[in-house]
Amino acid sequence: MRRVSVQLAVASLFSGLVFGQAGPSDRQKVDATAAKRGSALYTQYCINCHGAAARGTDDAPDLTRSPLVLRDRLGNELGLALQRLPGHNTALAAAQVTDLSHFFKQQVEAIARNRRTETPPNVLIGDAQAGRAYFEGAGQCSQCHSATGDLAGVGRRYQPIDLQQVFLFPAPKPRIATVTPASGPVVTGEVVKIDDFDISLKDAAGQFHAWTRGPDVRVVINDPLRRHHEMLERYTDSDIHNVVRYLESLK
Repeated sequence: MRRVSVQLAVASLFSGLVFGQAGPSDRQKVDATAAKRGSALYTQYCINCHGAAARGTDDAPDLTRSPLVLRDRLGNELGLALQRLPGHNTALAAAQVTDLSHFFKQQVEAIARNRRTETPPNVLIGDAQAGRAYFEGAGQCSQCHSATGDLAGVGRRYQPIDLQQVFLFPAPKPRIATVTPASGPVVTGEVVKIDDFDISLKDAAGQFHAWTRGPDVRVVINDPLRRHHEMLERYTDSDIHNVVRYLESLK
């Protein structure tokens, strides 16, 4: 009996060390409105490193599997991490950190609901003709893309669930910035880092440049995915399903 008691005590202690104080009784309930705001913040500040839906890239970890994110409750651990981890935005307000927390929890729960990966959810529930109309009209997708050009055969290249993912969260592309300082030459190059306080970039020759941002430093950014990021706030569920169904039809 004593041995069993010791084992239980050790297991209990280990569980507390690994998972902290959080447990099923205090599981954070996702606020969909806050998660939507958090999604916009994630797209603005995080997506280039952590990838679509926060699942990680070669440059940054999968946040949906992060112990810190899993332990976090309404930003209580996320906010501290953003302050101490290099390269992260330290100027986010507490409310914005909370919105990010809701977004991360929403992504975690979406994965949990789809654990049977051998039978992914059916996303082909839209109308292809309505999707084409949106693609060529209100969505303005045809201003940059073509069904007979860059998207020719896209329906063959992706499974439907992956097609939806790349439509909503396309692969990151370099942002190009032109910086005009108060003195010195104007420099254009690929953004290395940008936040409310600093900007750094690498020019065409590979030379690194950095400035402290202020009223005397003019920064113009060309983000090739800017339109995609803006549209995340505007798509309805019907828009998404219709466009995915249309893209899937491009065989």
